[in-house]
Amino acid sequence: MSTDRNDLEFRVYVSFCVEKVTETLNARAERFCTFLLILLGSAVFAEMSNTFVLGVAVAAIAAVQFVCRFGEAAGAAKAQKHRYSGLLGSMSRLGDDELQSRIDRIEELDTRSPSFIDVIAYNKACYMCEKEDGMRPLPTFAWLMAFLVGGHPCGHRVRKESRSSAH
Repeated sequence: MSTDRNDLEFRVYVSFCVEKVTETLNARAERFCTFLLILLGSAVFAEMSNTFVLGVAVAAIAAVQFVCRFGEAAGAAKAQKHRYSGLLGSMSRLGDDELQSRIDRIEELDTRSPSFIDVIAYNKACYMCEKEDGMRPLPTFAWLMAFLVGGHPCGHRVRKESRSSAH
């Protein structure tokens, strides 16, 4: 297999992982906001002296949820993830030109994702393709987010060789 072909296939894996991590992040943010709204909304019924603060918190969370549209973003990323999944399944049967053409068509619908997701997705793709040597170290924030969105074991800061030599 040529280097160009390997690069194309790896690009599909990275794009798949970007969409998967984006979907997970947005779905979890949506559920967390909904949980907080229900929790804080029900706290109004408790005997609390400062319901004004609760009201402000509920309004702020509802505004964030409305503006960011986590649910819609998760749905769009899920649909795009399925497109890439289909391409992953048929990649071996496609010629280089057809693969490039399909990638170009699918990429037009890519979702916008925070920049920290790129390195998490890259490491996840390296892990999926058994290229752990190519994994990049994650900045602290990206490492924390990888932990929250299921990016482990791709979020490890310590390489396998370092762990095994420590024991």
